[in-house]
Amino acid sequence: MEAVEEDPPGFVRDAITLIERLLSGERVDLSDVPCDFGEADAFSVRVYEATRTVPPGRTTTYGELAMKMGDRHLAQNVGRAMGANPIPIIVPCHRVLGANGKLTGFSAHGGVDTKLKMLAIEGAQIGDEPGLFDELPNA
Repeated sequence: MEAVEEDPPGFVRDAITLIERLLSGERVDLSDVPCDFGEADAFSVRVYEATRTVPPGRTTTYGELAMKMGDRHLAQNVGRAMGANPIPIIVPCHRVLGANGKLTGFSAHGGVDTKLKMLAIEGAQIGDEPGLFDELPNA
C-alpha cells in the first residue's frame, strides 16, 4: 500500500497551531487537545491525565503525581510513565520535576536542556527564589 499525503484533520491542525504559538513564547494551554494514548497501560494513562492538569508556567513532582495515583511510593512508576510519554508537550512531562524541584532526566531530544527551555518558554519559576527580573514591573 502506497502512502498518500493528506491534510490533517481539523483538531490536529488546531493542535499544531497551538504548539507553534507555545514554542514562539505565547502561554498556551494544551489540556483540551484530544489524545490517543495508544498501547499505554491504565496506570500510565492516569498519570498522563493528571500531568495534563498542571497549568503552563507551573510544575509538579513525581512524588506529587504519585500521591494523586494513591501512593507516594509510586514515584518511580510515575517516572517510568513519563519516560514512555507518547505525546510530549501535549502531555507536559517537562513540568514534572524530581523531589525538591530537582531537574531530573528528560527523555525528549536535548534532555534536561530541552526541559529547561520548555519551562522558560512557559515562564515557570524553578525553586523558591524569584528570578533576577521577576521583581520588575513588567515581569
